[in-house]
Amino acid sequence: MNDQQLAKKVFKSSLVVSGTELRIGMYVADLDCGWASTPFLLEGIFLATDEDVATVVRLARLVTVDPARSRLSALAHFPQASLYETDLAAATDSKRAAPAEQRLQAFQSAVRKHDGDHANRQERLSLWWRELMGRLSNVLGGLLLKKRLQAVPVSLRPAYIPDDIGLVVYPAAEFTKLALPQALIACDLGEAALERIARDLAEHRDTDVEALQLASETLAENMIRRPGTMIWATKMRDKSNRMYHHGLGVAIYLTALGRQLGFQREQLADLATIGLLLDLGKMDLHADLLDKPGKLNEDETLEMQTHVRRGVSMLETTGVTSEVVLRAIAEHHERVDGQGYPAGLPGNQIAIFGKMAAIADAYDAMVNPRPYAPAYAPYDAMKRLFAESDTRWFGPLVEQFVQAIGIFPVGSLIELSSGEVAIVVQHNAYRRLEPLILILTDSAKLALPQPQELDMLKHNFAAAPKVLRITTGLADGAFGIQMQDYYLKAA
Repeated sequence: MNDQQLAKKVFKSSLVVSGTELRIGMYVADLDCGWASTPFLLEGIFLATDEDVATVVRLARLVTVDPARSRLSALAHFPQASLYETDLAAATDSKRAAPAEQRLQAFQSAVRKHDGDHANRQERLSLWWRELMGRLSNVLGGLLLKKRLQAVPVSLRPAYIPDDIGLVVYPAAEFTKLALPQALIACDLGEAALERIARDLAEHRDTDVEALQLASETLAENMIRRPGTMIWATKMRDKSNRMYHHGLGVAIYLTALGRQLGFQREQLADLATIGLLLDLGKMDLHADLLDKPGKLNEDETLEMQTHVRRGVSMLETTGVTSEVVLRAIAEHHERVDGQGYPAGLPGNQIAIFGKMAAIADAYDAMVNPRPYAPAYAPYDAMKRLFAESDTRWFGPLVEQFVQAIGIFPVGSLIELSSGEVAIVVQHNAYRRLEPLILILTDSAKLALPQPQELDMLKHNFAAAPKVLRITTGLADGAFGIQMQDYYLKAA
């Protein structure tokens, strides 16, 4: 039976196996020992290395594998009858789409289970105390950040992070609204540096590396202190120049992912630089190609793909010498299944920065309008990331990315269980699905005369068990809402 025939079968939802049957490329959905006593941050893990396999074998006797989320090659030693449902009819489009929805919903359920359904009095007091201590540390001028940060424990260090990258644990982020002015200044600096570099490249002048380094370090420092606020601040930027706005957005999302993993300042500055520069090669392409509203033909696709090598070459000739930065830009369109470009590298040959850049680049592109596609809602963009985990993108990094920016990111539009529409203003570090929000409409989607701020955690504590939930994320412009009109009101 060939691969095409196998692809038409429907995988079983689970397969219980012994540790000796585990292989790299399997997705472990459950352990007979439970997840609480394991070093894994999430309930579910893609086995990407021999160390991952050895860790699971050491912890559990029986393991539940999800065949649909595993690589086909990792399942080759199992009898076909054990992998597929008895109904061999081809899956419909909706069935093929279901796993991505289920994966994101499972992630959301895991977050809710970890954080708790809603706070009782004792938990509420504990959350209040932790929040107070977090704000106090910020008021003291970030002294904690100037001290030596605690290293990530070895048991929690992801196996896919190279040994030469030291990981640290960062303190709680600053209060969003109070930090917005500093975030806007950092974004101004980053975008100004990108514009200057673009002019230098266009005029074949050496890049002002010092100005680029200053902008990158400023973005990194602000992402360490106020990541949610920086994501919010990018929403306020002028989007008329897609390349500049995209570069800043990728820098923010990429650095958010680095912070989530515990990368230190130097690596975060590198990530910011990568984000700012990764699409500058498109300057060499004709505007008609970049702005084409429909699907590109084969020749146009090949021409578009040259922007990667063009960009690397342009940067090399104008003073950018960092091997880390240049390699990540060269690899940000490679895929872990080896089907990317320009080199068609398999996942084990793509550096960690390239894998990270691919995710941030794709996400920012999806949540902003493009000539050939409208903007995705952030929630739908995350479903797309999950749908192509372990084929296009490195699965463990996708889960870390969603943790980094939140299932419903700051600055995004959401619909509530009440039917009202709101903007996420600030995350709650301990109850990630109960953020501070700004309600914009009533249940009939009619604009309120005055937006209303609501702390979902406090509301749900008072209203329990009849609590308010976020039902879904919405794209910018949903129900005719012009998001830009509300950001500064929320600030």
